[in-house]
Amino acid sequence: MHMDVRKIAFTGSTAVGRKILEMSSKSNLKKVGLELGGKSPMLIFDDADLKIAVQSAGVGIFANSG
Repeated sequence: MHMDVRKIAFTGSTAVGRKILEMSSKSNLKKVGLELGGKSPMLIFDDADLKIAVQSAGVGIFANSG
């Protein structure tokens, strides 16, 4: 990684996130912001109102998208 880069923001897999942290630590210890893993996991229980649960899941996934 280039030494003039001061911060990295990454969204994606945990495997790539680990690699970015490793590479950052070997350069100038740049600041790193990572958003890793699954796509808005949600638990829906048997007694849930399915219509509300589905709507809430959609809001949870797309509310903060660009």
